[in-house]
Amino acid sequence: MFEKFTQKAIDVVQSAQSYAARYKHKRVLSQHLLIGLVTQSKGVQAKILNFDKINFGDLSTEIALSSKADPNQKEDSNILFSLEARDILKKATELTQELNSTFVMPQHIALALFLCKECGAYKIIKKFDIDEVKIISNLRKMLDKSSDIKVPHPETTLENTQFLNVNAFFREPSIAQILSNAQAKVTTLGYEIVGSEQILQSILDNQDYKIVDILNKYSINSQTFAQKLAQFTSRYAEFENSEKQIIFTPNAFLALVHAIDCAKESGSVGIEAEHIVLGVLKSKAGIAYKILSSAISDTDEFEDLVMKKLNDKIPETLAILRLAKEETRLLNSSTIGTEMILLGMLSYGAGVASNTLRRLGITLKDARKQVEKLIKAQRTSANEENLSYSPRAKKTLELAYETAREHKKTKVKSENLLYSITKIPDCVAMQVLSNLGTDVLELQQGIKQELLGGMDL
Repeated sequence: MFEKFTQKAIDVVQSAQSYAARYKHKRVLSQHLLIGLVTQSKGVQAKILNFDKINFGDLSTEIALSSKADPNQKEDSNILFSLEARDILKKATELTQELNSTFVMPQHIALALFLCKECGAYKIIKKFDIDEVKIISNLRKMLDKSSDIKVPHPETTLENTQFLNVNAFFREPSIAQILSNAQAKVTTLGYEIVGSEQILQSILDNQDYKIVDILNKYSINSQTFAQKLAQFTSRYAEFENSEKQIIFTPNAFLALVHAIDCAKESGSVGIEAEHIVLGVLKSKAGIAYKILSSAISDTDEFEDLVMKKLNDKIPETLAILRLAKEETRLLNSSTIGTEMILLGMLSYGAGVASNTLRRLGITLKDARKQVEKLIKAQRTSANEENLSYSPRAKKTLELAYETAREHKKTKVKSENLLYSITKIPDCVAMQVLSNLGTDVLELQQGIKQELLGGMDL
């Protein structure tokens, strides 16, 4: 049944199973699917479903009392799905065909739940102050891809650009030390190529790295990692899906590239050990990934822990890019273009970029309308788990990172992102801004005025 479920949809189902066990219920009920949806829905999706209006404690109490508890039920036992829960999951699968979707997403499960008006979950949710008609309408609009025209996003047809300058990686003193230690381990083992496992081992060996404390919470330390590593009798996982040999194993190199990715997306000017660990998880390949993923089930939660360890609050750039991804999903697109980064800045509502745009009369509502006009015909029926940056969006992040680094800034800020967009005149974001009556010079001057006396760009 779950072959075409996205990972987030599977997370909802697994969460439902966990709550059924927690409440000592004999079967996974529709009510458990409801609480699974509530706990797994975040940000814009939670608002669309009105879940942000539901008091979790009240919901939990309602569900706990909705079925008789079995005191002999063990939390780790395999709990079967009730007929009602199976019907909802089946309905969710049928909705993917009806709405021309490729995969079952959490939104399909939510819509199925609202349409099954005799189920226990529906009866509980009706006790809360939510607009059912509006929710169903919004869900159908989000999921209905029957009008999709499978034409590439306008920025994907442009010449590709180099997003990541790998040389930047080796300029970092802390990274140089990690790689030096990894090389020493390789020599001791008699290998010739550094793998992701040696890189992660080198990080775990140094208690000074903040990421080590977080990994320890997941029972990952130098000793346990070495024990799990000893179970691998082959390095095949480091070489699969690759055609070339380099100084690193292909999957180690992939993890390092993703580490730079993570640094730029989080607004960091510089690459830390924490970014390497996130890069390993993001690469989804290699021995280190297999060991980490066996202990870390919620990568979003893990990333948040890492960001909190590195920063007092969520970095401005990371918050903007997360909002850009939400905007991308809302338009049923698979490509995060410069226009989505622009919407992310406006949605963030704070910082130099947002203030500059507001002073120029650019609103989120008007910008969204322009974006919908420009990219509506380019929507694709893509899995929401598979978002990717357009070449121009990648170039924007690259320019913002290098600009902040060149002027010895510690963080990439929203003004760096907005300024970088003005340096790419043929991007969709500039087309949106032009249609709303502003130009490059006006934007650059507006940034300078907002920064009171000039901007060190």
